[in-house]
Amino acid sequence: MIHLIEFRAMGCQVSIQLEADAAGGDILRHLPDRFASLEALLTRFDPHSELMRLNARDGEWVAVSEVLFANICAAKQAALMTDGLYNPLILPALVASGYDCSFEQIAMPTAYAASSAADWHGIALRMTTQEVLLPAGSAIDLGGIAKGWTAATIADELAPFGACLVNIGGDMVGRGAPHGLPGWQVEIEDPFTGEAFTSVYLADQSISTSGTDYRRWQTATGSDHHHIIDPRSGHSAETDVLSATVIHPSATTSEAYAKAIILQGVENGLQWLNQQWHGTGVVFRRDGAAFATSTFIHEWNPSQ
Repeated sequence: MIHLIEFRAMGCQVSIQLEADAAGGDILRHLPDRFASLEALLTRFDPHSELMRLNARDGEWVAVSEVLFANICAAKQAALMTDGLYNPLILPALVASGYDCSFEQIAMPTAYAASSAADWHGIALRMTTQEVLLPAGSAIDLGGIAKGWTAATIADELAPFGACLVNIGGDMVGRGAPHGLPGWQVEIEDPFTGEAFTSVYLADQSISTSGTDYRRWQTATGSDHHHIIDPRSGHSAETDVLSATVIHPSATTSEAYAKAIILQGVENGLQWLNQQWHGTGVVFRRDGAAFATSTFIHEWNPSQ
């Protein structure tokens, strides 16, 4: 029996499926509160969250919770794996662009001059004491990393009870496979039509999509922005990529890889992804064309 629960959290629609006996509904019932407790630690939209309390103490060592420490470790690892194309220290640039509140509340904001993000190498960690030091003048935004980490954490907590699929706004983590199937069937959407472009079976993998086609806004002066910030310039990325979807065993890695592809553009981004360990995916170009890595074509496309 597959049990389902749906609710809103982290600014997204959340959908969680669990294949379990009749007790599966009870197992899922506590998850909205679990998400709320994690979001209260990791959100940038609450000045009293643990993340924002850390940001207020840039330039000094701060002891943090196990949850926040794990997310910052994942963010720094993602920056290392993408050579800084993913940089968690983009919060000042996001705020300068007008994205200073949750997206549904944005309404013709004022934008300010932005500069490149601080050097992510300056994020210092003390593993034994769970202390973090952010570079002076910087601030961290966990964004997609927090979503990926949360999806993987919840999936790992549910996996002992049965196969499960955790979906946070389209970013998904699957553990195990429903009875009689090779995995959880997941559709990859064509951003131009809103229809399914193809589908894959997800088992013990994650899938993340990032794009410049949503979370867009216009400032009071008429300039257009989107939420994918290029850390090298501090501005919304100028790219020919409309949407990038990446499949990877690690949810935080798939999140970072999708953004790295957008920043590099279709041609360079796909070449780069083809060279990454377990990196595979699909990219939609702004002119409507779709491209995929060689591994996706040969291993993931059901039509092959």
